[in-house]
Amino acid sequence: MPIGSDTMSCLEWRAPNAEAMVFVHATGFNAETYRALLAPLALQFHVIACDLRGHGFSTLPTRPGLAEGWTIFRDDLVVLLAQLTDEPVIVAGHSLGATVGLMAAATAPSRVRALVLVEPVLAPPAAIDDHKPSTGLALRAAQRRSTFPSREAALDSYRGRGIFASWPDSAIVDYLAGGLIEAGDGTWRLACAPAWEAEIFHEAPGGIAQVARDIACPLTILHGSIASTATASELALIRRLKPDARVVTLEGGTHFLPIEQPGRVAEQMATGVAGL
Repeated sequence: MPIGSDTMSCLEWRAPNAEAMVFVHATGFNAETYRALLAPLALQFHVIACDLRGHGFSTLPTRPGLAEGWTIFRDDLVVLLAQLTDEPVIVAGHSLGATVGLMAAATAPSRVRALVLVEPVLAPPAAIDDHKPSTGLALRAAQRRSTFPSREAALDSYRGRGIFASWPDSAIVDYLAGGLIEAGDGTWRLACAPAWEAEIFHEAPGGIAQVARDIACPLTILHGSIASTATASELALIRRLKPDARVVTLEGGTHFLPIEQPGRVAEQMATGVAGL
């Protein structure tokens, strides 16, 4: 899909005469990562899963400072929605993608008919300092290995380790299908450069829950019961600002619940827009 002079890569599953659902991935991931989640949804929806700027096969440029406040991702998504159709669509996403979907719906409400947010990053304003480069996720992302001699070597490197510890091999293979790019010298490099991934974590906005006051469409939030990035205080704020929001806790789920429990999440996503 063209965005200016560059392209946003999208995966598409077409269900005949079905409503469109645009899905947006998490930081460092890509559309391919969510095949096990999205393929079943394609029985009910026309699913379009995009690769954000600096991820997957998209060619949109990156540079230091561009990820500040995640507004560039919001703006890219708004442009994508405008190019897809004149009709409002369902927007769903995971982590970064969920938060960006919320921001886009507040910015361009006529483009979004319903929101389904899986483990959105909803941090209080005071928590913004937790994302500086020397700490946490940003530091670990910056230290990620960026090249591999083969896809098999990458799989061996990730299997059972770090964030991939709870992932089945099939999910890691899907992630690598969109997460590795041929480097031209026989090796493979991460499509999302570690420096860009680290910057996204560093520039995560705080206080985004307040935009719920500008959300006119139905809103569903799915979050895990274990170390969720949707903090209790921000979920409570959303409930106050948008009392009709549907907030579902999936017991035993972590931040990676779309990967760990794709069937359960797909069922809840479909329920979130059923009959609307």
